[in-house]
Amino acid sequence: MVILAVDTCLEPGSLALQEEDSPPEVVPLPPGWRSTTVQEAMALLLARHGLTTRDIAGYGVTTGPGSFTGVRIGLTVVKALAEVHNRPIVAVSTLEMLAAAARDANPGNPSAALAPILDARRGQIFGAVYQAKDDGFQPIVEATVCSLGSFLKQIRGRELPDLRFCGTNLAPFVSEIEQAGWEATAILHVSPCLAGVLAQIAMAKLKKGLGVSALAARFMSFSSAMA
Repeated sequence: MVILAVDTCLEPGSLALQEEDSPPEVVPLPPGWRSTTVQEAMALLLARHGLTTRDIAGYGVTTGPGSFTGVRIGLTVVKALAEVHNRPIVAVSTLEMLAAAARDANPGNPSAALAPILDARRGQIFGAVYQAKDDGFQPIVEATVCSLGSFLKQIRGRELPDLRFCGTNLAPFVSEIEQAGWEATAILHVSPCLAGVLAQIAMAKLKKGLGVSALAARFMSFSSAMA
């Protein structure tokens, strides 16, 4: 089984190709990429492995929150290929991808609750809280868009002694998080190249038959809050 994963929600964006029982090859997208750039990068990645899109058994794609343009481009490209070749898609939110990347970077504490945070601009953040469960995540606080202060209030009263905040750029939020009572050790920075983690999640889910059709794959509606 060969999986192609596409994350265009966050800068710089990345692609990953994973063949069964092999680690994924991750390729960051170049600065200023566009839809044609994504397709060209896909073609080059597949060619290096002697593959074409006909050889892809399924796709992974992030569905936001993130740049509205990025979410739309990634999902449109994947949906088009999946529809042409009748292949399933595993669609994963960017917040869950950040939690998965943080879990992989912190293997010594698999029971930690993970709170991914993304800047939504205009004084707001996208946030959620997940608990690792089996090979996936159970939401403790559903994905939301609000001020960081409001988000911290939502989770402060919960029994989450091992909570970790995670994101690709938490610098603007560290001071407020620490002022709210969390230690610096509660901050986990993760790489913005999420396609490798996405490929592994997609591989595991597709082996269980958990992909969806191109028609059913949709982006998160509140991702439009970022320009």
